[in-house]
Amino acid sequence: MNNESTPYYWQKVDWRSLTRDYPPPPDFERSRGRLSADEMRALQDERFRARVDEAWRVPFYRDRWSEAGLEPGDIRGLDDITRIPTFTSDDLKDAIEASPPFGTHQPVTRTDLADRAIRILTSGGTTGLPRVTLFDHESMEIQGIQTARALHAQGLRAGDVFQITYTNSLANAAWCAYNGAYHWIGAVPLTTGSGIVTPSERQLEIARAWGTTAWWTRGEYLARLAQVAQETGFDLHALGTRSLHTHIGPDVDGHLRRRLEQAWNAPVYDNYGSHEVGPIAFECRVQDRKHLSEDTVFIEICDIDSGEPRPNGERGNVVATSLYRSLPPIIRYDMRDIMIQYDRETCECGLSTHKLSTFLGRSDEMVKLRGTNVYPLAYQNAVSRDPRTTGEYLCVVSHEGQGLSRREKFVVRIERQSQAVDAAALHADMAASLRRDLGVRVDVEITEPGSLAEHTGLGLQNKVKRLLDLRLRQD
Repeated sequence: MNNESTPYYWQKVDWRSLTRDYPPPPDFERSRGRLSADEMRALQDERFRARVDEAWRVPFYRDRWSEAGLEPGDIRGLDDITRIPTFTSDDLKDAIEASPPFGTHQPVTRTDLADRAIRILTSGGTTGLPRVTLFDHESMEIQGIQTARALHAQGLRAGDVFQITYTNSLANAAWCAYNGAYHWIGAVPLTTGSGIVTPSERQLEIARAWGTTAWWTRGEYLARLAQVAQETGFDLHALGTRSLHTHIGPDVDGHLRRRLEQAWNAPVYDNYGSHEVGPIAFECRVQDRKHLSEDTVFIEICDIDSGEPRPNGERGNVVATSLYRSLPPIIRYDMRDIMIQYDRETCECGLSTHKLSTFLGRSDEMVKLRGTNVYPLAYQNAVSRDPRTTGEYLCVVSHEGQGLSRREKFVVRIERQSQAVDAAALHADMAASLRRDLGVRVDVEITEPGSLAEHTGLGLQNKVKRLLDLRLRQD
């Protein structure tokens, strides 16, 4: 007789405990979202200590921490967190290479694949296999709750038709949105995927036919859809869009946001998160910086060069510690995203949290140009500010010359809105604007609309690339 039992997913999750410990909206806005600073710190400390205890049983952490001179019991709470060394995605890649397929940082055996309702998702992977991260049933649902909190704070409600233009594939962003909207708000997910799955014109046709009221997509793709609408005579305002939920990027002065809100006649809300940690921070209806999801993640801002913690109000790399992830633990992950953390405050919306700035760039994409650090994502503000551009650009770094005369060449390719735009005038103005904003002179090339998509991936994939580094190909 076969005694095999089916490990039903719904039986794996203790739903009562889950929603008590990680309240979804609207309960979150009446409970965890209003804790005092002392209450939140105590909750974070309790969860942090539990994650540290688990991490000591994981080879990746045990080896790294022992090499740093730590022993079990040395880390007694968040006050000791800076004694723990940080790690980056490069370290995760090394861990996977050392112990394929999942790495020394993920405490998993083949048996666990049946016992723990595990999902395989990935990040990166422009060359070779992408970086794999495992998610168990609890982490998937908590990520859904994190996302639902953000979407609810931004106005998404039960019955909204929610068009998701991230692809439900190996990447995490679409699944966060799907689970958040479907499981924890009651909105209707419309999973059209990226432009390579559903072309942009069809995206708009579907939105009109099926009554899309809200979108989950990148800011760049919202701009692309607006451009397609203009080219085809499609009336975006007739869609009845109520909200645009996005990752808007380094829009420091809000130029891209204003262009999008005018084009779509709807508010744009910014969010921030990562593949391994999930949603980290979100704007509310006030649109005044981003609330940290403090009961699920602890954030430090560290100096880009030294790694030392920076005080609130100063920019640096985001270092994240997940307070809920056990498979795998994520403790002091230097994501190399540049942002600013602000002092805790009670927002007009009622939430009491620390806040994060807009996304300011990635430190690992820095290019040294004539002694000045240049960050490709920092160019978005100047490009999106000029209505003669499509908002699309690509930074290309290469070598030119030979021997002692060899030097790095840095060119910013910028798409003009149409052939009616004077390319020479736009070239001169953009060169001056970029130098004024960033303090270094760069070469500029004006290109035609849509010409950069091959390299940026706009509309074809979940992430848009702003740097094309040709130096290794030339060496």
